[in-house]
Amino acid sequence: MDCTSTTSSAWLLVYLAVTTMLPVVLSAPTSSSYAFGSPTRGGLENVANVLVTETGKLLAVICKKTPNLCRSSSEHLLRMDLKLPEINMESGCLSTKFNKEKCLPKIHSDLLRFQTYFDFLKESMPSNKNIIDFIQVKTISLADALKHLEENLSEDKQDTTGIAVDDLRSKDQWNQNLTSYIILQSFKEYMEKTVRAVRNSVNVSK
Repeated sequence: MDCTSTTSSAWLLVYLAVTTMLPVVLSAPTSSSYAFGSPTRGGLENVANVLVTETGKLLAVICKKTPNLCRSSSEHLLRMDLKLPEINMESGCLSTKFNKEKCLPKIHSDLLRFQTYFDFLKESMPSNKNIIDFIQVKTISLADALKHLEENLSEDKQDTTGIAVDDLRSKDQWNQNLTSYIILQSFKEYMEKTVRAVRNSVNVSK
């Protein structure tokens, strides 16, 4: 079998894995632009961009409701306390030192860690539960697709430990809203870097 045939088969497996993982989410965005598209890394990049867009909409909702919240000086400190996943210099995901074998497994692991934060958001922002469900399902599907891309990715390598929903809750509504804002802002930034990482993985594979 030639290289072209092997590559096409691999992408077909990724496409099938993604599409079978994605259930219908009632009342979620239904634009045709949200489809996974062709079974290529460009399709996965599109999914990451959709997650950026939808998270941005939730940020707009929470900032409109509580304007001063989005300019809080407590944001940086609280980010550390929330143990949010992040892409940094050591991740291997940045353009200057991109390392596919290190980066893709990290993103896969981090996307699974974000699930706890989504569960909290559904409690904190009940009127936006449908769109959060949509984001959560898309995130799980993207993680699964990235796992299929990285052949050496094994479950025992992955650190999916993080924080419990109980640790995120607060009796103070301001703190509860601030936590929601920081989670959304952090996830949006994470997905923006994921878009670039998926794009870089194409260049590495050429």
